[in-house]
Amino acid sequence: MIARWFAVIQRHVISNMARIDTLSDVLGTESRRVNVVLFSQPGCEFCAEEREHYLKPLAAERRRELNIVEVDIEATRRMRDWRGRSVTQSDFAAASGARFSPTVMFLDASGKSLAEPIVGLSRDFFGVYLDQRIAAAIRAAARQETS
Repeated sequence: MIARWFAVIQRHVISNMARIDTLSDVLGTESRRVNVVLFSQPGCEFCAEEREHYLKPLAAERRRELNIVEVDIEATRRMRDWRGRSVTQSDFAAASGARFSPTVMFLDASGKSLAEPIVGLSRDFFGVYLDQRIAAAIRAAARQETS
C-alpha cells in the first residue's frame, strides 16, 4: 500500500510540488528562483514527514520564490536532468551527491548548490534548518543575478 501511494505521489502534482518527470521544465526556468529538491525513497517515514509537514506547505506559501520537487534515489524511472538529458532518478540523485534519504538540496537554475544540503531529519530543528538554508540560497541566487 505504501509503495502504491508513493508511486501516485511521484506521478502527480502535490500542492505545487513539481512532477518529477517534468524536472527539466521546472528547474532552471528562472534564475532568481531557488530549486529545493527532496531526495527520498519509498517507505522512508522521515521523507514523508519532510514532504507532508514542511515542503508541501512551503510549496504553497512560497511558490514565487521556490521550485520544490522530489526525486526518488532508488527509482529507475526516467527524467530529464539539468542539461535535458534522459537519466534515471537514481542516476540523477547520485550525480547530485544525494546518497541518503531524506536529503534536501538548494540549487540554482544550472544545478549548482546555493546552500548546504540538509541530510536526515532532526524533528526539533528541521524547520529552523530549512528556513536558514532557504534564506542563504535566496541570498546566493540574488548575488549570482547581480554579478
